[in-house]
Amino acid sequence: MLIEHRPSGDSEVIALVVDQQVELRARDGGREGHVYAVDPAARYLVAIDGGDAVACGALLAFDIDAAEVTRLYVRPAYRGRGIGRRVLAAVEDLAASRGHRVLRAEASITSPEAIALFLAAGYRPIARFGRYVKYEASRCFEKRFDDAGREVRVVRRSTADPAVSELVALAGNEAATRYGSPDARRFPVDPLARFVLATVDGVAAGCGAIQSLDDQTVEIKRMYVRPAYRGNGIARRVLAALEDLAAGSHYPLIRLETGSRQPESIRLYESAGYRPIPPYGPYVQSPLSLCYEKLVIAPEPIASELA
Repeated sequence: MLIEHRPSGDSEVIALVVDQQVELRARDGGREGHVYAVDPAARYLVAIDGGDAVACGALLAFDIDAAEVTRLYVRPAYRGRGIGRRVLAAVEDLAASRGHRVLRAEASITSPEAIALFLAAGYRPIARFGRYVKYEASRCFEKRFDDAGREVRVVRRSTADPAVSELVALAGNEAATRYGSPDARRFPVDPLARFVLATVDGVAAGCGAIQSLDDQTVEIKRMYVRPAYRGNGIARRVLAALEDLAAGSHYPLIRLETGSRQPESIRLYESAGYRPIPPYGPYVQSPLSLCYEKLVIAPEPIASELA
């Protein structure tokens, strides 16, 4: 499934919004008037499955800090597959990329599945705002991306974990955008790689893995943090967890590779004590690759060091 940016006048955006309006009218009988036309000021995303537009969502900015998630809709035949959650995550990432730190949302009590989605994604109930103040059936929510009180956990997961798979796919999509081709950064992950998953208030926010190169060395793979959660130290926590996992598994040396168009990754690794090394393995023929290593278990001291 792909999620694409679309202009407000796109025919598929309009068709999805019209279908949402029809469903909303059917649910509330038109009593509450929870129907709003396509807003030309909003930035729309459309989910494409098998060539068909099956879902949408939009970001409507209030100001430089705050924005609203709006027009979140999945066609009935495609519900129950996690598409709504993926579109919501894409809208959050769009908000973060544009510098918004607060996202608000509204759902009617006649749409309990939308309310459940927002709550599961870490949104908290707030008082009705803006155009929803006059609607008794409205339930409003807010999520902050700079809240120091949020619960961050880093846990181990398998390569088959759905949250890990989703983050790995997002990492691949971002790499394709940065490097201009989905094949430019396609270096496989060992099926036996061991992943860690970072969650923020229970929502998957980032991941990383280690895989064995030899009996002394592991390689870090698939380090990724969703844009909405960047700038909060999550990547550093994932990296520290991977280092602990390597050391606890008796691997003294960690190697890794990143791309020359990922300055934030380069800064992270260099600030964490990784030193540049020549390209190794599959990266020898990759002109965009930068390789690093770090010793995480000190060698046994020699006699002269103990003197």
